Amino acid sequence: SPDDTKKESIFLSTATKECIPGRDDNGKEINPTTHRKRECLRHVPLGKHIMTGEDLEERMKMQRPRIGIMITPGYIPTTVAKWIRHALKQTGDSIHMDIEILTTAHVPVYGYGKSHGYSKLIRVVTLPLPLAVNDAYYYSMNELNDDNDGGNNGNDGSFVMQNLDAILDETKLQYTVKPSSQTVGSITELLLRWHCRLSHVAAHTAELTLTLDNILKHPTDTLETILTFVWRQDWEWEGHNHDRIKREERELYPKIWKGAAEEFVASEDGSLQPLLNQVSLLLSSSTSDATTFGESMKQSFASEMTKSKDLTSWPCPSFWDGVGNDYSGAAHKIANEMTPNCRDGDPYARCTVNKDRCEVKKDAMCK
Repeated sequence: SPDDTKKESIFLSTATKECIPGRDDNGKEINPTTHRKRECLRHVPLGKHIMTGEDLEERMKMQRPRIGIMITPGYIPTTVAKWIRHALKQTGDSIHMDIEILTTAHVPVYGYGKSHGYSKLIRVVTLPLPLAVNDAYYYSMNELNDDNDGGNNGNDGSFVMQNLDAILDETKLQYTVKPSSQTVGSITELLLRWHCRLSHVAAHTAELTLTLDNILKHPTDTLETILTFVWRQDWEWEGHNHDRIKREERELYPKIWKGAAEEFVASEDGSLQPLLNQVSLLLSSSTSDATTFGESMKQSFASEMTKSKDLTSWPCPSFWDGVGNDYSGAAHKIANEMTPNCRDGDPYARCTVNKDRCEVKKDAMCK
């Protein structure tokens, strides 16, 4: 229907929303959170864990930009994240620039650009949505543990994905039970809620969005965009304003990323064959009856778009709304992996909005 088409268009616009320094922070858009002119912040925090008595100069030496690669649980985004990490590590070494790369499905905490502890974000978007749902289901059933205790967002201090080498194979496809229509619907809702959260972050923080389609069709151009975004010397260092890279070196950066992207894509580490293999397997798989799958997705999509006011509501709907208490179920595992990085004693994130604490507690009703 025309309304369905309109909703899909709104979803695509929100799921690919970004904030590019030098482009979007010079426009006329107003940040809905602060009601001020939109900014693409790229804050480099000192970190509470290193403020233990060293003088300011020593603490600043330990600073480094924190790049978050934000992905939904799935084999496809995990493979893309590994590809990006390799490229950033290789190019970072070549310019002697040290950054911290964090790959995670946990959404940034609510707040402004200095609350979540990231300098810049890269969001990986798997489209079309049925492919993302299918991928998230198989990944959750084969790679995520049953966890009633917080998972990667628990007390062990870890919220980043530790295993980026997980792959889908024929055996996993064959022996994974097919999902119910309810599970398909729940995963659809969770993916939309994740994008709702990331779109809010794009209102104030430097965020680049990559779609699977662009990565596969234009890998060199996509990688050049990534390198230009990350290595643009526009960091906002907490505690000082000096540049860490010599000006003459910085001015060379825009000239070298095209060649660096071409060289990496042509290398073994830059090969997209592993990604193509994962996409091919998922496209060939039959998650459940096609009619049931499609109808369940359609109903959940429409319901979630209404509930979230077309992914603009603040706060976004809870990840735990409608998930239930089946800790071994796919929806519960995925929700657990998406909850915000809101942990007491976190050296970088400042969890100041109670809704985030509710999410960690798996409480959909508290505010």
